[in-house]
Amino acid sequence: MEFQPRPFDVETVFVKAKKNQIKKLRGPDSPLYMSVWPMVYIVRVFGLAPYDFSQDRLVPSNVYLGFTVTVTILFTYIFYVVANKSLYLKRDEGPVLGGTENTKIFINYSVAIYELGLVAFTRRRFTKTWNALQDYDEDVRQLGYPRKETQTKVVAWIITIVMTIIWIIVNRIGMYAFLEAWTSNVQYLLLYIGTSVAVYKFVAMTFFLGQRFHHLNTMALKNLPSTSANKINMSTISQTTILSLHDDLMIAAENLESIYSWSLLFWLANLCLHTVSNVYFIIVWMIMRPNETQIALVWCLSAWVLAYLSQLLLLHIACHYTSSQANCLSPILIEWQVRLMKKNKESVESALQFLNRRLNFSAGGCFYVNLPLLRSIAATLTTYLVILLQIQS
Repeated sequence: MEFQPRPFDVETVFVKAKKNQIKKLRGPDSPLYMSVWPMVYIVRVFGLAPYDFSQDRLVPSNVYLGFTVTVTILFTYIFYVVANKSLYLKRDEGPVLGGTENTKIFINYSVAIYELGLVAFTRRRFTKTWNALQDYDEDVRQLGYPRKETQTKVVAWIITIVMTIIWIIVNRIGMYAFLEAWTSNVQYLLLYIGTSVAVYKFVAMTFFLGQRFHHLNTMALKNLPSTSANKINMSTISQTTILSLHDDLMIAAENLESIYSWSLLFWLANLCLHTVSNVYFIIVWMIMRPNETQIALVWCLSAWVLAYLSQLLLLHIACHYTSSQANCLSPILIEWQVRLMKKNKESVESALQFLNRRLNFSAGGCFYVNLPLLRSIAATLTTYLVILLQIQS
């Protein structure tokens, strides 16, 4: 019996070895990016994403920075046109409310330009947060706890579709109420859509962080030491690994909070001012001036209020959810140490640092943004609205 030698094909062996390697789902191939990439292009068109991938890392992009410069020039031109039209517009509500409307346009323009400048000068800091997210996803995947982005994709599409419908409604009703052409109305809307896209970008990044904090808390609960001395401990992830992953996420979250601290204050002020002003006009036209009521104008302002309230609600929910999830690990670690003490094992790490190191999203250092703040804002706006109505009467 003769043995015939088989030819050695280097290319075939290389292809097989490459298939056996673990594929790194990073960069544009990461599940997170694949679930939200259409929204990334929307943000990029508005000049709020001057970043691009270099291999598997997100880095600042000078090419997409050109979008930021172009949008800044476009918004300035639109503000010039809209401001001139508003200054020469005769208002029946008096000089105080007329000045309020002009102030609203100026404030919204200032917030939009501030956001464009912010993304231009904090590009490197923002990319660190995104890269930390994909580093976390890669680490937990190698530990056997991969993340699934199905929920992220569904929520992203729902918010995008709902917000698009709201702005289309505002556009169509506004054209009918103010007898404007489509180009004139869209020109006015672009400034407000630009600020709303900046809000949605922050909400998305905050929500991504909250998802990963929740995922880490679930991992920690699954790997708690058993309370029974006879029961074999089935935990595969150590407390040190949990602490390291949590520390990386906290650094990324604190970096994001420091970038958008003043933005949160400006967004809240801008949204609250527009909301109370529009609600005032709705009440005046519907109750105090029933004979002068114009249904189209009331519906238009109602659509605007819906757009503002949805942004306020998303901001508070995202910040509250991420903060609560980030601050949930310390009770879990305390329980971890209690179980180790019951089994007469020493615990090297201490959970006391997590009791003091808490994540909160601050609005310019004035207050923390969370759901209880939303109740305080509603009470304050109601008081201010009552004062306006008393002045009018």
